[in-house]
Amino acid sequence: MNYSRVLNQFYPDKIFLCKDTYESLEWREEDIPKPTNEELCKLYESVKNEWELYSFRVERDVLLKESDLYVLPDFPHKTEEIKEKWIIYREALRNSTKDLILPTPPF
Repeated sequence: MNYSRVLNQFYPDKIFLCKDTYESLEWREEDIPKPTNEELCKLYESVKNEWELYSFRVERDVLLKESDLYVLPDFPHKTEEIKEKWIIYREALRNSTKDLILPTPPF
């Protein structure tokens, strides 16, 4: 679990220092008690899927942008079959958020 990310999302105005573990969390707030490890784990579980989907979409969007040029009408593909594979690949990228599996590019 990424403690810093959870704390930044759910306690954005609070001051703390944190590395990779709960034990490393130094809570610098006096107005509210330090959240327990159990509380932070519950918060993480509540947003984990949302974060994973967001990260996946960012990666997918990069791949779409990188492959834009291969579907331009004047891109010099060696064959129509290769051009069609790029079109199919990009369609698979756009549909990949359903199963969170990125297709393999056709090179």
